[in-house]
Amino acid sequence: MSGVRGGTCPGNGSRRQSMRRARTGVDYKHTEAGGLTREELLKRAAVGGGAILVGGSLAGVARGATDALEATAPKRGGTFRIGVSGGSAKDFIDGQNIVTRPDQARIVTGWETLVVFDSQFKLKFDGLAEEIEANKKADVWTIRVHDGIEFHNGKTLGAADVRYSLQRLINKKLGLFGGAALQSVDPARIKKLDKRTVRCTLKQADGTILDALGQYIAGIVPVGYSPTAVGKAKPNIGTGPYKVQSFTPGQQSVHVRNPNYWRTGQPYFDKVVIIDFPDDTARVNALLGGQVDAITDVPPAQVAIVNGHSGTKVLESPSAAWTPICMRVDAPPFNDVRVRQAMRLIADRPQMVAQALSGHGHIGNDLYAPFDESYAKSLPQRHQDIEKAKSLLKAAGQSNLTVDLQSTNGALGMNEGAQVFAQQAKAAGVTVNVKILDSGAFYGDQYLKWSFSTDFWGSRNYLSQVAAGSVPTAPYNETHWPDSAHQKFLSLYNQARVTANRKKQAKILLDMQTMEYDAGGYIVWGFSTLLDGYATKVKGLKTGDKGVLPLNAFGHGYRTIWFG
Repeated sequence: MSGVRGGTCPGNGSRRQSMRRARTGVDYKHTEAGGLTREELLKRAAVGGGAILVGGSLAGVARGATDALEATAPKRGGTFRIGVSGGSAKDFIDGQNIVTRPDQARIVTGWETLVVFDSQFKLKFDGLAEEIEANKKADVWTIRVHDGIEFHNGKTLGAADVRYSLQRLINKKLGLFGGAALQSVDPARIKKLDKRTVRCTLKQADGTILDALGQYIAGIVPVGYSPTAVGKAKPNIGTGPYKVQSFTPGQQSVHVRNPNYWRTGQPYFDKVVIIDFPDDTARVNALLGGQVDAITDVPPAQVAIVNGHSGTKVLESPSAAWTPICMRVDAPPFNDVRVRQAMRLIADRPQMVAQALSGHGHIGNDLYAPFDESYAKSLPQRHQDIEKAKSLLKAAGQSNLTVDLQSTNGALGMNEGAQVFAQQAKAAGVTVNVKILDSGAFYGDQYLKWSFSTDFWGSRNYLSQVAAGSVPTAPYNETHWPDSAHQKFLSLYNQARVTANRKKQAKILLDMQTMEYDAGGYIVWGFSTLLDGYATKVKGLKTGDKGVLPLNAFGHGYRTIWFG
């Protein structure tokens, strides 16, 4: 981020860099230049003799891409207003959970993680953790947080808060999104070593812990934070750049600058207002009319309008975001694998990307996590084959099938993709009735029960995505995968998490992806480019971001953007 100054935590400096090199024998120049790759993290976490240490002083870690849209010095002040797609009266704010796009927009205002993913989807040590250490088996992890960081109420962040946060994340009664990939952590064996350090002894080795800790839904919360329910914390506090001032679910939230924020000089806005805008037209008009300063999810057909309007632009960020069509593998008619295979063969993927996304994206192959090194590029690209689809449906006794496809305006491509697919299905004799619901109804009591629906996911690595949506313990398993014929998927998943050898792990992950490719419940027709509108007075946004969340991860929690 050209022109953006990274903060430093009290006590950081070159002494800590020297200490890390001395203890590990690792040259951290590579870390400082561009962040550690996932492969390097796994190797250092689970391979070799003795303990390993990964960490970084805030003054020396990688800062990501520097291709800023405009290099201007940051300025303090003003109220930043953002219009966000989706939302309903069921919105909530919780430092460790999200469902809808507005939930995403709000969680990053006030909650932070131990490590973070940078703009190129690489892990870097620019979060709350000063050090993270693992033994050679990767079944004991030690976490030490920075000294002097405070929660919004002035309480100093400490080991007890980290322990509580991890225990809350993996509390199965809460079903938190952020805990899906941390189930190897034993809540009873998280030991406080000193005021800033905890040691986690796992149920089994797990080389994916750092990946899980870097997910934006793995926020650190104070002891006692909403222990028995989601989104009920009073006060609702974290360590982030803004504090919750007010919140009306389905309408808006107001967040005020945290005066004691630990990153020097940040954030720049005095206040952030996050407004629900389920209607695309209203959201775009609000930007064009100056009622908001930025919006998420510009409809592809309106990109030219926003770019052509004086004072507004569209930020395009390539991403691994996907809006699948989900088939429940345990519910008729999709419990027959032939029906699932037929539906996948109905999809004309280039046409779906061209029409549903106006070309702002790239085609999918019924697999997710394309940013992951392990993505199964070797599997043949699936193409539309109407005759084969008809044959499979006939063999399954489902010729002239009629199904309802539930959808909502939760993210770019959900409704549009459903409608294009419905038109394509007619050629195979399949009638798809697209039922567009408001967000509250779609994500209500029937969510995860629909037999045929759309949804949206952001960028994740493969094993983290499996933990979130493709195993029975996942919080959002829309497809109810795996089916009875592919229970081996679960043993492969558990095996992959403890396998340190990259070649062996890659073979396991290929086997898992092949199962999903052959018989899974997702139609992954494409990956969308994130299209977000902003007023040109908003500075600090950059191109080249891989688009984990809209608008450079909402301006990294609204702390790295400002008004010029």
